[in-house]
Amino acid sequence: MPELDPAMAEILAMLRARALPPYETMAPAEARAECERRNAFWNRDAPVLPEVDDVTIEGPRGPLRLRFYVPQGAGEPEPAIVYVHGGGWVIGSLDTHDHVCRRLARAVGLVVVSVDYGLAPEHPFPQGLTDVVHALRWLGEHGASEGIDPGRLALAGDSAGANLALAACLRLRDAGEPLVRAAALVYGCYSADLDSPSHAAFGGGPYFLTTSAMRWFWSHYVADPVTRSDPLASPLWADLRGLPPLFLAAAEFDPLRDDSERLAHRLIDVGVAFDYRLWRGVTHGCFQMSRMLARAELFVAEVAGFLARQLL
Repeated sequence: MPELDPAMAEILAMLRARALPPYETMAPAEARAECERRNAFWNRDAPVLPEVDDVTIEGPRGPLRLRFYVPQGAGEPEPAIVYVHGGGWVIGSLDTHDHVCRRLARAVGLVVVSVDYGLAPEHPFPQGLTDVVHALRWLGEHGASEGIDPGRLALAGDSAGANLALAACLRLRDAGEPLVRAAALVYGCYSADLDSPSHAAFGGGPYFLTTSAMRWFWSHYVADPVTRSDPLASPLWADLRGLPPLFLAAAEFDPLRDDSERLAHRLIDVGVAFDYRLWRGVTHGCFQMSRMLARAELFVAEVAGFLARQLL
């Protein structure tokens, strides 16, 4: 029988003791504010970097904010990683994932650019995806002025951010535009199937993310159930040929675990190179929990190592 990492069990006990209300019982704006409050705990004592700057560019719907994490002094244009935060396409922000981006930038030694994409339901599918693709295109055109080599970009994202990162690769490929060099996808959601074995095993409540929360997220991101089969909303069902090398990570006690495992099998079928890691003993959200979960540092190092091999 699988066992929880002792530190992960301690985290879950702490969360149960707090009796936090589920996000799906709130209005989206209320859930976002609550998400910011909860993640302030995980962002405490974030690593200090030489430079962290917010840059606002003109986006598809108006101003689009990017946050640049610079781990070392300026020099020749270098590769960069574009990070897409999780949060079920409804919650989450540059601030909720600030700690992760700082740690990733420090671990890989490269600039990380976090994207403040539009959230649902105000900005439903595919608007958030369009923002991510626009940010990549902007960096391709203007990256050199920001110290970035526009020919050496990679993507990374967690949960819904992994969904958007994979869908961005598909959209760029289909448009015949230069692909990013690689993408790191951390416990992503790649389809709207909530009847998988991992949802049945881990989605009932004890393991951080729940099936009911995922149902709520999907209802805001893609309200029409028919549209959820669109390959850019559910990239598990896309034609995956021609994608760049991918890093796939799944958490053992995660209702989304089967999404990553099914994606891995589909990538094998079409010959896309990838690394797959099952992070044992941990739940969804572990990537952000380094304050209490020492192994989260190792998870960041695994992602950083993969991206460095593809970019440097």
